[in-house]
Amino acid sequence: MPPQPRLHLIYGQWPPADRLLWERAFYNDDPFAEAAGARLAKTSQDRCLQTWRRFLGFLAIHEPAALEVAPNERLTVERVRPFVAHLAETNIPSSVASRIEALYQAARAMMPERDWTWLKAIKARLHAAAPAHAPTGRVITSLQLLDLGQQLMDESKPALGAPISTYDAIRYRDGLMAAFVAFIPIRGKNLAALELGRHVVPERDRWFVIIPREEVKTGTPIEFLVPELLESYLVYYLDFVRPRILRRRTSAALWVSTKCGGALSQVGIGKSFGRLSSRLGFRITPHDARDAAATTWAISVPDQIGVARDLLAHSDLRTTIKHYNRARGIEASRAHSRVIAEMRRKRRRLSCDRSRT
Repeated sequence: MPPQPRLHLIYGQWPPADRLLWERAFYNDDPFAEAAGARLAKTSQDRCLQTWRRFLGFLAIHEPAALEVAPNERLTVERVRPFVAHLAETNIPSSVASRIEALYQAARAMMPERDWTWLKAIKARLHAAAPAHAPTGRVITSLQLLDLGQQLMDESKPALGAPISTYDAIRYRDGLMAAFVAFIPIRGKNLAALELGRHVVPERDRWFVIIPREEVKTGTPIEFLVPELLESYLVYYLDFVRPRILRRRTSAALWVSTKCGGALSQVGIGKSFGRLSSRLGFRITPHDARDAAATTWAISVPDQIGVARDLLAHSDLRTTIKHYNRARGIEASRAHSRVIAEMRRKRRRLSCDRSRT
């Protein structure tokens, strides 16, 4: 009895040939042969399963006789084209492209002896044609984060010789964090994990932020030079603000909390950015500092946007860099500092010109 038409054809109703190919590809019991599909991540395997089910369901509705055809002969351009149109009725273009990519991955795993170059080309064209999602939030630059951070720190400093209150210590810490990520736009997890002596270290009268490859999402080691502009603020934080927050307790964390007397968690850092958001008038997150760094380079020196990739330690660097070059990360941080300084100078000149008119 032929399977009843449905959007997704459940595994138990697949043609026997499809089930056999799927099991060989993803559940090979031969200890000497790795299943082709096993090389895919679990999420990719799930997408392949859902997409193959959807493709078979589409055929069961529109061309049920095709289910009697061998899988390697059934998957053709003539059938994929209407399948794409079918998906487009209920999916945005990027989702359609992802579905066809999963169809291609499934075909490669199930029938590796066949040439699926044509299907690969279709999924690539669909991805290229899908419009990129425009950012929905406010666009900010590193300069805005730096200005906000400096303003908070300068406001929070007590008179010379006077102790700093807990309230002002928290505001100073939040301000330093904003200025810190303006120059050093690392991921939120790494920001929360920073420790003195391990990640934040002095070297030859300068401060560095060093994060080993095993702690970085992309496996790319990171090293930043703390800019001179921030050094005095950082030293004041370490000497006076941080001890006030810790209240005689000890911790290796750079960012510390008054509640536990230890490291400020990622949740706590999120709350700090919530307070920063109230000062800016719109919501920002730790990840927005990374977007701000890329925006800063795109605005100021678009022809050198590759430096932003070094600054952000994106994974695509691994395609061109086989071994980590410490100087590259440091030079990227220096270049970022110069760009921010130049943006400030231009803004001051513009303000002076306006005041004269």
